[in-house]
Amino acid sequence: MTAFPHRALWLLAVTVIYPNLCSAQTTEQSTKKSLDGYLGAGVISMPKYLGGTDNTPKPVPIAILEYEETVYVHFDRAGIRLWNSPDRKMALGLAAQPRFGFHSQDGVRLGGMSTRHDSIEGGVAFEWELPQVSLSAAYFTDWSETTDGKSWRFSLDRQLVDSGPWDISAYLDFDYANARIVQYYFGVRADESTATRPAYQPGGAVISSLGLSGAYKLSRDYALLFGSELSYLGVAAADSPIVQRRNGLMGYLGLGLVF
Repeated sequence: MTAFPHRALWLLAVTVIYPNLCSAQTTEQSTKKSLDGYLGAGVISMPKYLGGTDNTPKPVPIAILEYEETVYVHFDRAGIRLWNSPDRKMALGLAAQPRFGFHSQDGVRLGGMSTRHDSIEGGVAFEWELPQVSLSAAYFTDWSETTDGKSWRFSLDRQLVDSGPWDISAYLDFDYANARIVQYYFGVRADESTATRPAYQPGGAVISSLGLSGAYKLSRDYALLFGSELSYLGVAAADSPIVQRRNGLMGYLGLGLVF
C-alpha cells in the first residue's frame, strides 16, 4: 500500500458502497454477510512527501470493507471484481489507487519547485487466494492525467491472526513506476535546478512497502483500527536530489464500525 487515502478515491468508494450500506445493516443476519469489514476514521502520521524526513499527522477515513465479495475498499485501494473463478479463489476486475505529490513548502529541498499534484491511477487487477498467502497484480495507468505514466503493482498478503478480538494481516508490496511517474515526482527540471539541487531526469523505479494492518474488536459493533507501513525507494527515485531519506514510515490509529 504505497500511497494513502485520497479524497476523490474515498468519495468514489463511498458512492459505490453506500447505497448498500444501510440496507445491509437492516437485513437479518445470515450465515454469509453481504457487508464485511470495518469503516471508521482516525489519525494518520505520514511523510509530507515520499523521500522527506518530516511526518505530519492528519485526520483520515479508514475503510477495509467488502460488499458481496465484489465491491471493495482496502484502505488506499478501491475496486470491483468483474469475474471470479468457480471456487472464488481467483478474481479479475478494476481497481484505483492514489499517488501523492508535494508542495514546495513540504521540505527544505523543495524550495522554489513547482507543485507536484496528487494523481489517481487505475486499471486491471488480478487476485489469487492461496492457502498461505493472497497474491495480487495490477497494471495501472494515470486516470487523472497528471503524469500520463504507467505502473505495475504486485503484492503478497498474509493473515496473521483472525481469532477472538484480533484481526491482523501483514503485506509486502512492489510498485514499479515507469519513467514518466518517477520524473514527475522525483525529477528536477532545468528551471528548478540550483547550486545544491542539480537537474535530474530519472528512469523507472520500484517502490517497496512492508506493512501491518489490523483491528481489535472492542465489542460486536466497534473496533480499534491500526496499521503501519515502511516504504523503501528504488535507486532511480532515491538518487533524486530532493530525497532526504530513502525510507519512510506511516502509521494510523482510529475507531470504526464492525460489519
